[in-house]
Amino acid sequence: MNLRQLEYFLTVTAEGSFSRAAAVLHMTQPPLSQSVLQLEKQLGVQLLVRHRQGVSPTAAGELLAAQGQQLLRWSERVEEQVKAVGQGIAGRLHIASVPTFAWAHLPPLLKAYAAKAPGVAVELSDPEPAEVLRQIATGNADVGFVATDDPARLAAGHEELGVAAVMAMPLVAVLPPRLAHLPDPLDLVELMGESWIVPSAIPGFPGMTGILERLWHGLGVRPGSVRTVSTLQTAIPLIAADMGISLMPRAIADSAGKRIAVREPLQPMDPLHAVMVWSRDLPPSPALERFLQLARRTYTGEL
Repeated sequence: MNLRQLEYFLTVTAEGSFSRAAAVLHMTQPPLSQSVLQLEKQLGVQLLVRHRQGVSPTAAGELLAAQGQQLLRWSERVEEQVKAVGQGIAGRLHIASVPTFAWAHLPPLLKAYAAKAPGVAVELSDPEPAEVLRQIATGNADVGFVATDDPARLAAGHEELGVAAVMAMPLVAVLPPRLAHLPDPLDLVELMGESWIVPSAIPGFPGMTGILERLWHGLGVRPGSVRTVSTLQTAIPLIAADMGISLMPRAIADSAGKRIAVREPLQPMDPLHAVMVWSRDLPPSPALERFLQLARRTYTGEL
């Protein structure tokens, strides 16, 4: 089995059709079909079931598809390493970061990295936290940033990942203009009659929900109304429209300008923690190694 055969097979599996896969690969269908048939013959197993709607992977095909993506990514990193040794700085770096960190805190790090590795193409995506971790573990992203209430618990639950603390992000109360008369600092008990806008809980991920539950437990009272949103950034226009209040890092709140009011909480409260994650199982490309070295010099606290 060679890498080209594997790439062809993965494309056919993803598209569910030889004709669609051939179009994606910019080739004709007969050599694509022949390549997959040769792969099945070499392995001695059937990988695809052909039917009128297209093709579906067998159990063996599903296993090859699951492991094949990581194998291709591994080969890409080996190629990048060879190029870096022979030609100097080259390659790409895919960063997956939740907006909570990316908006305010990632740009200075990216600027410093670009100055040290100008030949590296940086890609940036902003999936939700659990997807960031999945992309790092599977090799679809090189390095990621998530916000959690418990970095140690996050590290303990993902031994396949390297986890390094980046910074604490204290939370502030974000209010609609109607409540701009409230004092600073603000007793959060005064907000319990308001609708609280909070990010959705993610099963298995220690996030904002833990901070809120501890806060409400300490206050001895819960909000009368709680609505969930996908991200804290999503809450800002709702707050500006007087549809509720929220807690979030100040850097996010400041992006709304004068459309909202910001108050420091009177009660002591746990912060969100930004952490950097990368795979311990996949060999780091030169581009990633340079980024990790720069980030470690900028931040401390590897877990």
